[in-house]
Amino acid sequence: MPKNSELNRREFLRASAQTGASLAALGNINFRPQSGGTKPEHAIIFIIDGLSYKAIDRLIMKNLRSLIAGGTYYEKSYNILPADPKQGEWIKYHSSSIPNPVILAGTPMLRIDQQYVQQSFFPARLTAHAANDTAYTRINVGFNLSFLNGSDESPIHDDQTMYWCLEFLRQAKPAFMKVHLQDTGNAGSLSYEEKNPSVPWRRNIWAEGSPYVKAALKADEYLGQFLNELLELGLRDKTLLFVTADHGQADSGSHPMDAEDAWMMPLVVVGPGIRSGQRFDYAEQIDIVPTLCYLMGVKPPKNASGRVLAEALVSPPKNAAPRRQTMKALDILLRDGDALIARLQKEAETSPAAKAQLAEAQRDFYGIDRILHWDQFGTVDKLIAHDRKVLERIDDSNRPGR
Repeated sequence: MPKNSELNRREFLRASAQTGASLAALGNINFRPQSGGTKPEHAIIFIIDGLSYKAIDRLIMKNLRSLIAGGTYYEKSYNILPADPKQGEWIKYHSSSIPNPVILAGTPMLRIDQQYVQQSFFPARLTAHAANDTAYTRINVGFNLSFLNGSDESPIHDDQTMYWCLEFLRQAKPAFMKVHLQDTGNAGSLSYEEKNPSVPWRRNIWAEGSPYVKAALKADEYLGQFLNELLELGLRDKTLLFVTADHGQADSGSHPMDAEDAWMMPLVVVGPGIRSGQRFDYAEQIDIVPTLCYLMGVKPPKNASGRVLAEALVSPPKNAAPRRQTMKALDILLRDGDALIARLQKEAETSPAAKAQLAEAQRDFYGIDRILHWDQFGTVDKLIAHDRKVLERIDDSNRPGR
């Protein structure tokens, strides 16, 4: 589809999703939006799948570094454990991994009838979604324009996602857009799954020739193209931009649930109302949606539990919640609970006491497999308090003399 196409929206949506064009890299873009209190007109969440928080310092990602200089940078932003269930209750309602709906909902306390941030704009203002994986179909609700294609069996690559997200910008200038580049995360899995012990990047995503490094640098080039398009369209000073990941990456590749490096990712925020040159050590991915909605003047999902990133704002709300590390505490608790259940499952084969403890843990502990029931606790803090008591009770009963 040519850049200056006059296709109307209906014809545009009917255009072939297979039409694609590889876009040339543009290099470093000096993207420094005005940081005054002007309300943004557009908001974008730009996700580089599986981007490690270490990539900022280890790789020369020129465009991402340019954004850091012009905005606020969080070194580690925690999301929920990167679980990707393929069976059980989750797949009745979702097709993606768990971190993705958590970001768009602004909470880990997901409901079966969950509302997402794009529905705060729909139908009054246009929204768009581009990703090279049909796994995101279930969270596509509320988007006017969307390109979802590719799967593990029939993968496509980030060039097609970029083609369509740029077309969405040119044709519609949506009020809200989510862009999800998939190749970096997939490249991390290649390192983890490589069988040949002589390959330098086997179980080491930072080694010479690593497909992960190549994919991350290519994603930065695509980010540069995206920033350049915002400049050409006159949207630079009107756009609130979050650049981040859905989950992190272990140094060995992939994102095992018990690997803390997989829980955290970088978060860069830039645009109208965002302070420049700020750097903080911690944020949470559930904070993206409340911050976006506050600056865009729309209501977040009713059950959003994240906070507004007040320290990043030129004019923060007066009643902003204080900084805290709830998601990190939740992830640690979930990891410990899973480890306890796994241990009890082995011991239960020969120990009646362990068998009884296992039954108690499976009944009372609300792990990641029961995430669609967390909402009954009302808040993340109450969920944490409940699960912590369960683990302490089981641990206490396992002490000698009990």
